[in-house]
Amino acid sequence: MKAVMPSAESTGTGNPSGQSRHIKAYLSLGAATLFWSSNVVAVKLAVQEMPPMATAALRVTLAAVTLLLIYTARGGRLRLRPGEWRTFLRLGLWGLAASFSFFTLGVHRTSVSHAVFVGALTPLTVLLLAWLDGQERISPLRVGALLVSLAGVLLLALDRPPGGAGPNWQGDLLVVGGVACFAFYMVRGKSLAEAYPTLQFNVYLFLAAAAWLFPLLCLELTRLPWEQVSWVGWTSLAYSATVGSAGAYLAHYYSLRRIPASRVAVFHYLQPPLGAALGFLFFPEVLTTRFLLGAALILTGVVVAEHR
Repeated sequence: MKAVMPSAESTGTGNPSGQSRHIKAYLSLGAATLFWSSNVVAVKLAVQEMPPMATAALRVTLAAVTLLLIYTARGGRLRLRPGEWRTFLRLGLWGLAASFSFFTLGVHRTSVSHAVFVGALTPLTVLLLAWLDGQERISPLRVGALLVSLAGVLLLALDRPPGGAGPNWQGDLLVVGGVACFAFYMVRGKSLAEAYPTLQFNVYLFLAAAAWLFPLLCLELTRLPWEQVSWVGWTSLAYSATVGSAGAYLAHYYSLRRIPASRVAVFHYLQPPLGAALGFLFFPEVLTTRFLLGAALILTGVVVAEHR
């Protein structure tokens, strides 16, 4: 998958005002990295007080409402091309409804540090599915990188901190399921995404996912222990749906238009260690040798596979 590399003019390095925009773009990219990294912590805090499926359905619905408000405030209108609503429903089901559900269930059962490093497999999974779909060619080096990352996932699955509490392989496997669903959406939705402006495409996608999860949302709201959910739970849910989803997306694409894609990728590699650090800060997670080795193998495989 190819990214358009901005020119020197578009990155704004030739004049003071351009340099100011360039600095803002890097600050925006840093903010997106922080938002995505902290989003896992927010989800973990939310599922400690709410049922996981209620959390997933509320996250998608609130994110859809947030993006829709931003889109309409900018003068956007909901106009689908003939016959494409079925495609958006299919992509919304796998790319967001299923992936958010698997990820939320996984975070409920595993640690933040495990979830962020397993989630780092997304580029490799996209590469593998794109190769199976005939969109990409895969070299022996990339195959080796994939095997290295899979070895890292195996080590994480075997990681059991002293005391028996903490992450488990079932939670890690659920996060892998979320990664696979999201990668399927990225591969199958590539041509459709290129036909729409980015914000408009994501609005339609989130609305489709919210439509799928609406019956589940209605059911879960009747079971939600409203009196037991503290301000921490509600704030974490709101942060994940708005800042962690809509805010991260807007900051990322603002910077992507002004910074070369190769530099954006560097910030992508910072998300797993930053997310893990936040996990250790907010939760009593144990740092083990097996976790460190598994995380290093996953990140090494991703970096090698994405290297051009």
